[in-house]
Amino acid sequence: MNGPMSRPNNAAAIRGALLVVVAVVVGIYLLRGTDTPTLDTGSVASPTTAQPTSDEAVTEGGASDSTTDTTLPGISVATTTPDDGAQTDDSDAGTMVGFEGRPNSEVSVQVANSTSVRGAAGRTTDTLKTKGFITKTPINMKSTPLDRTRVYYQPGSIIEAGNIASLLGLDPDNDVYKMPTDLSAFDGVEEAHILIAVGIDTASAE
Repeated sequence: MNGPMSRPNNAAAIRGALLVVVAVVVGIYLLRGTDTPTLDTGSVASPTTAQPTSDEAVTEGGASDSTTDTTLPGISVATTTPDDGAQTDDSDAGTMVGFEGRPNSEVSVQVANSTSVRGAAGRTTDTLKTKGFITKTPINMKSTPLDRTRVYYQPGSIIEAGNIASLLGLDPDNDVYKMPTDLSAFDGVEEAHILIAVGIDTASAE
């Protein structure tokens, strides 16, 4: 009696077992499918979060380039500053052969006597006046008498200083100097393009 009835029961048991297995497999697949988006979302989120950092790095790089661009012209205002200084000191370039300078009537000159020879500055002033220069009041120089007469010039007046040196029988290359910053030794000095400090050589020759 148990033989014929046991076959359907066995088949039902097998089907049930298969259903359970299928259900487990499907469940595992579904669980994996559910986890996969989560993992994908996480992996996408990581670069998304890191992207602003990359952008900021690019922005900072741009700022750095901008700073460099700003600095380079400054180094160029550092190449630019020596050029300006050279223009300020263009009067050191020598007598500038080929240039005649301004007319005598546009050049102001003051003469200072560094020696004990009376009237040396006045006589040099008279000589320059006859040549058409704008002459200032002759003064004295409080210092040890100079052996050689010196012709000092303001920036931009080196040509005129060389011409005056030649006129007075001096050496335009060795007796011409830039105007000293300290003029305290010159009693009553006025503003002039050229300042002449008469030395023993000129004073004794007069």
